[in-house]
Amino acid sequence: MKNNKISGFQWAMTIFVFFVITMALSIMLRDFQSIIGVKHFIFEVTDLAPLIAAIICILVFKYKKVQLAGLKFSISLKVIERLLLALILPLIILIIGMYSFNTFADSFILLQSTGLSVPITHILIGHILMAFVVEFGFRSYLQNIVETKMNTFFASIVVGLMYSVFSANTTYGTEFAAYNFLYTFSFSMILGELIRATKGRTIYIATTFHASMTFGLIFLFSEEIGDLFSIKVIAISTAIVAVGYIGLSLIIRGIAYLTTRRNLEELEPNNYLDHVNDDEETNHTEAEKSSSNIKDAEKTGVATASTVGVAKNDTENTVADEPSIHEGTEKTEPQHHIGNQTESNHDEDHDITSESVESAESVKQAPQSDDLTNDSNEDEIEQSLKEPATYKEDRRSSVVIDAEKH
Repeated sequence: MKNNKISGFQWAMTIFVFFVITMALSIMLRDFQSIIGVKHFIFEVTDLAPLIAAIICILVFKYKKVQLAGLKFSISLKVIERLLLALILPLIILIIGMYSFNTFADSFILLQSTGLSVPITHILIGHILMAFVVEFGFRSYLQNIVETKMNTFFASIVVGLMYSVFSANTTYGTEFAAYNFLYTFSFSMILGELIRATKGRTIYIATTFHASMTFGLIFLFSEEIGDLFSIKVIAISTAIVAVGYIGLSLIIRGIAYLTTRRNLEELEPNNYLDHVNDDEETNHTEAEKSSSNIKDAEKTGVATASTVGVAKNDTENTVADEPSIHEGTEKTEPQHHIGNQTESNHDEDHDITSESVESAESVKQAPQSDDLTNDSNEDEIEQSLKEPATYKEDRRSSVVIDAEKH
């Protein structure tokens, strides 16, 4: 979501708020079905709940760009491939279901829905719209949010459970509700695998698969009127296709990994665990920077300490050499000038020595107060060392010149 990744708290709150709003609206909108006068097998008003919940979450929570990352309308080769699969997989499910009816019942024709006294185009348009509003909420929005913290497989499980609860039908008994739950969960798992690694181009694929499934079931089976055998066949057929499709997908990716020796993240450029790798790389980089800064600070401290130590030694040597220099100078002077000149020289030497000692002491104290870590302190120390040394050299030269003159 830096990338503006969604925080863990917002991630959990977004999922929770979306689910609560969706369930609340699905209960509230049931009464509007009879008001609008549209039959439920054409368009279910409660299916507007996920769309409204997604819009509310987008408006309320931060990181709008991340929340809308799963709603891209561009087309790619992978999208076309998945669109074809979104048409083929429902066909396979319906074929398995019809074969089961012909094998275990008289004919699937006998269990068709009755009373479809509306044009087929109305049914088709209604199912496309119904598929769009549902999949906008659950696949393009919710699954995109869940996948910011999970990989596609586990995100599909979470979204599948929520979708199954939303689509639960307890009108016709517990057994019917159990098979309906199996059907919707398997349905959601297939959709999760279909939209994997599509870089947010999910709405076309999800809408196509959803509309194809519901449109075919209206004409071939009678699960919408509570027929238990119909929902059994549909649920088992969908579960078989879900296991086969997801298992085959995992096998193909596993073979690709073994043959190329590349991990799944490299094989899938839009892998949904990228945010985890980004966080790990960021933490690793920060740790490296921190350790390098500590090392640089230690090196700087050592260098500063050594520099100050050299400066201290130079100052002490200079102070120690002062008396010997003056003694040599005194020996070369004529004897009749020893009295007054010697006293003046000693006074001057005493002043120079005291100044040097004071300068050395100030140099010793300065690094201790400043912790010897700042480059600017080093320059000041070196400057303070240079100035007394130059001053002492000038004074010594003047003393020697005066002595030679006398």
